[in-house]
Amino acid sequence: MTYIATSQASKETYRVTTGDNGASQSIQLEETTFPIDWRQVATLASESQSSGRSGGHFSLIIAGRSYDIFARRITRADQRDSETYEIHIAGQRFEIKVEDEHTRLLSSLVKGSTASGMASVAAPMPGLVVRVPIEPGATVQEGETVVILEAMKMENDLNAPISGTIQEVRVKKGQAVDQGEVLIIIAGEQES
Repeated sequence: MTYIATSQASKETYRVTTGDNGASQSIQLEETTFPIDWRQVATLASESQSSGRSGGHFSLIIAGRSYDIFARRITRADQRDSETYEIHIAGQRFEIKVEDEHTRLLSSLVKGSTASGMASVAAPMPGLVVRVPIEPGATVQEGETVVILEAMKMENDLNAPISGTIQEVRVKKGQAVDQGEVLIIIAGEQES
């Protein structure tokens, strides 16, 4: 699985690819990719299970150097598609926002314009339309599913980026679509 990690202070982004079941793991810093190996040494005292999702003490080897890392999740209530961690490494503190690359791609392809009050929902990857639960003229709320797209043997709900009225539906069930293809256009609610 690939994640995008962004430093909250410098806004620099890093690509981290983790492997499953002993598969290789790496981190991309600028244009260079480094193999990494990391293990959880201890969980947080407040965490009763050993999932490590809230944080803990980790051992990290990157580019042949070993680091002790302490991490704690500090995700804020307004974060829906990412998590923020407080990281302590080599005596320095960092706040790092972590996003699943797939979710980030979905978010970036949902284009909206507050100036025009219009938004479009585009395919984040090539796929097959499984279902379109809305019709032109229907009213939708932000976050409501407007298209279900099958890609890589997984169904992906594509949600309305804004509340409003469906202006145009450009796809139908069973249709193959390309990455970036606009599927739905939504006219935003007019504020009085």
